[in-house]
Amino acid sequence: MAKITLIAKAYRWFVGAFGNLSISPTLVAKLAAVPSGDVIAFGDKVEPNLKVVGVTLFSSALGASTTITAKIGATTIINTEATDKAVATYFPVDDLITDVGQEISLIVGGGAATGTVKLKLHYEVIGNL
Repeated sequence: MAKITLIAKAYRWFVGAFGNLSISPTLVAKLAAVPSGDVIAFGDKVEPNLKVVGVTLFSSALGASTTITAKIGATTIINTEATDKAVATYFPVDDLITDVGQEISLIVGGGAATGTVKLKLHYEVIGNL
């Protein structure tokens, strides 16, 4: 099982006090025959002290029997979503508080995946209180 780390884009996450709900920059993974079981880690780590309340998954049809699992650190935020057809779905998350240095990752399941996967995290800024 291989791990592929994508290049960090150094996106600036919203950390101001201008409202409760924010949406992360779009995280994009372009997959080319990625085998089942492989982990794709986005180069940008999640910002600490955010309360993730949901995630939107956009995916092209990645191949027959393929699935995607998304995680922040060790916590699953999307569990084995079928991607044999295009996906554009919002998934609620039960108030996940992020920590320093947590990876955002995708795990391919079911078969080799080819196509584009995009994630947008929906979150509230908690801060360092």
